[in-house]
Amino acid sequence: MSDKKRIEPLPKKGANPLKILPVKDPPKEQRKPLHPNLPQPPSLLLMISPIRTGKSTVINNLLLNSNFFGQDYFDDTIVISPTIFNDKTSRFLQKACSCYDEYSDELLEQILDDQKSYDDLSMRPSIALILDDVIGVFKGKQGREPMINGLASRFRHYGIDLLLMSCQNYRKVSPVIRSNSTHMIIGSPFPNNRELGKIAEEMGDQFGGEDNFLKIYHKATPEKYDFLFLNLTTNPPEAWHNFETLVALGGQKESSEDAVLGDLSGHESNKVSGPELEKKQSKIK
Repeated sequence: MSDKKRIEPLPKKGANPLKILPVKDPPKEQRKPLHPNLPQPPSLLLMISPIRTGKSTVINNLLLNSNFFGQDYFDDTIVISPTIFNDKTSRFLQKACSCYDEYSDELLEQILDDQKSYDDLSMRPSIALILDDVIGVFKGKQGREPMINGLASRFRHYGIDLLLMSCQNYRKVSPVIRSNSTHMIIGSPFPNNRELGKIAEEMGDQFGGEDNFLKIYHKATPEKYDFLFLNLTTNPPEAWHNFETLVALGGQKESSEDAVLGDLSGHESNKVSGPELEKKQSKIK
């Protein structure tokens, strides 16, 4: 009997469990699809919400509630807020997010430098950056524009998929930030009619004039803690009651009948006229 080892045929391609594989990073997990009513990344969401109008509750839901972005959508969520460590409603954000109670250009530079350090952009983390009630401290050095203004126009290039800026006073927000906002939330009730009028003056061009914008705002906010949500990425732009009900399209005039306030869950006062709006609503049901 021969002592020679039997030579086995080579395994078919793809069948060899001992095949040497190239060294590479595992593919990034696919993120869950977002509800279509929410801001789709990359987005700059500007929140104008007076004190005690539920702003913190909205932010908590966006970042922690799995029906919104939730805790797993972004690789990291960074919250900069002067009240983050002493506001009771922020206690859950403290556990789930990277939190700071003071804004500085140096802190922002550190965040951006970390994002720029990735040569392979496919491996760069997706982050949400929340700037809550810190807009008043943005000051440029030696006559230069505030650093945050540059970020407002270039945040997409740093892997910031959600840039959320909130404040109580619309007039404190720079024109650069306002013009680069892809979405807006306007809280209620608004105690300062002049402040609300300033918003209407600026947004009225997109929503049929100042008076028409105010009708849309009141229509979208019949109850305390309701808010008007504007999607400025669509053509025409959209106005929503919270994230739930489309109430108007840009350029479409509100009739006096349309402006009647009431329950937005299916009553007569929730019926919105106009064939274009009805067609749009049918697509999102």
